[in-house]
Amino acid sequence: MSAAQDSIGVVVLEPNKQLLDRLCKSAERVWGQHEVLPRQTGKELALAAENLSVGLVLVRASFQRSSVLVQNTLVDMYAAGTQILIVQDTAFRVSESSWMSFAGIHFLSDNSTDEQLIDLLTMTLVRHCMPQLNKLI
Repeated sequence: MSAAQDSIGVVVLEPNKQLLDRLCKSAERVWGQHEVLPRQTGKELALAAENLSVGLVLVRASFQRSSVLVQNTLVDMYAAGTQILIVQDTAFRVSESSWMSFAGIHFLSDNSTDEQLIDLLTMTLVRHCMPQLNKLI
């Protein structure tokens, strides 16, 4: 996917090794093995954002993830054109039954199936290839 060495398809931000591996495997199925970069801390995400053009960040929405560094980095990445996929593991979800998207920000319940995750990752890849789809109309 990447046209240059300073770009990557998906950054997966997840400190739990088991979940990180699972999310990376799903992302690799859709985006390609060499397009997925696992990150485990907010500092690693910020470093990746500084040095790479990123197509998608996959992050969990739990309160433990809401550090100022992570929030600011995600906002900066979104402003630069990166899509954000938020796996919702908090009490108040946008939708329990399916994923929802709003101008490059995507929400998926942690109760969703692997098939729903793959479908959403496929849609993000299409939007990455056609960036005009990420804009509000």
